[in-house]
Amino acid sequence: MRIARQVSARKHWNRARGFTLVELAVAMSILLIGIASVVSATSRMNALRKYNRERGLGQNALRSMAERIHAAAYRFSEDPATWSQELLGAYGPGGTPGNTFPVLGLNVSPTQTTQGEVSFVSDETTTDADLGLELGMPRDLNGDGDALDADVTASARILPVILDLRWTGQNGESRLAHGFYVMGY
Repeated sequence: MRIARQVSARKHWNRARGFTLVELAVAMSILLIGIASVVSATSRMNALRKYNRERGLGQNALRSMAERIHAAAYRFSEDPATWSQELLGAYGPGGTPGNTFPVLGLNVSPTQTTQGEVSFVSDETTTDADLGLELGMPRDLNGDGDALDADVTASARILPVILDLRWTGQNGESRLAHGFYVMGY
């Protein structure tokens, strides 16, 4: 009897010692789902990191260009009668440095020749809806008491500036725009 019990116990122990094919399939499925979710999360985090890097480069480029334009406005304000013409001449098409600017590290959008573009608003009747930015337009830019002049390039005391940055990156076509004012100090 004792031997029969030992044989019976050994058979029971051998059966409980291994995994069935169904148990292995369930365990492998759970493991594969876990691996797939880790790979997916890692891939998404990498894409997000690249996009954040691109956006940071763009924001720094816009900030740097805005500071250069403010410095030029201050430099040109020695003669209040001509500061706006000098500023528009420097940052207009054909001026030095011109109305475009490159951004190292960002790919040029297929619709552009360079990543960044500088635009001055010299029409007082332009609205925020026309610009696509909230700048408080229309506005009296030359200080004559009305906001009806179509061109204030010769007499402006304050000028709205729009920096527009477009690039092709991690998420396709991307755009950043920054609007601000410069004035004759």
